Amino acid sequence: QNIEWGEALKTAEGKNIRKTTDPKLIKKEMKKRAKKKAASAKTWGDRVDSVKEQKDKRQQIRSHNLDARRQGGALGANLSSKRIKEDDDDKDKGDKGSK
Repeated sequence: QNIEWGEALKTAEGKNIRKTTDPKLIKKEMKKRAKKKAASAKTWGDRVDSVKEQKDKRQQIRSHNLDARRQGGALGANLSSKRIKEDDDDKDKGDKGSK
């Protein structure tokens, strides 16, 4: 009877009480938590990779724009992330021919 009152008081206080100590249910819960933690870690890893890729892309655009600005003239006025690949391709073609 004393145990029942203890559980009733804990429930009234809002505390969570475990009614079972079944090993199967405990193992199931542990497996569920491990799976959830692994999924969360994978999602976080994907997010970190995505942020790094975005940061690298922005840095590439910035360095390209700074190089173009240093050259000045018509090339300096052409600051665009869309034309980075075109400019790099032209440089690669010129490098291959001069070797």
